[in-house]
Amino acid sequence: MEEIKKMIEELSRSFQKMVEDLKKEYRLSEEGEEVKVEIDMPGLEPSDIALSVTKDGTGIRAEGSRGDRRYSKFIRLPVKIDPSTVSALYRNGVLIITAKKVKEEEIRIPVRW
Repeated sequence: MEEIKKMIEELSRSFQKMVEDLKKEYRLSEEGEEVKVEIDMPGLEPSDIALSVTKDGTGIRAEGSRGDRRYSKFIRLPVKIDPSTVSALYRNGVLIITAKKVKEEEIRIPVRW
């Protein structure tokens, strides 16, 4: 029983470390009407990076490679963005992506008697 408990604790620590490592690869923030994503991709040039956004504005994919450095990251966004507003800047090994959030629209439904 004690061995099983130790194995579960070790698996839990390993999983926690993996999640923390994944978080270090990018940072996501919302600033007013914009979403900002910063992805660590050191050792590349801007021309080495391919960036795409899902049609519905729910995800971003960034890929890049140069020599033995290879990066591929898909980020599911917590809010929808307008794909036509996406801009990207690569500075000091960090890809910085900004986009405007899509405003959720309410549709009024008439209630009949």
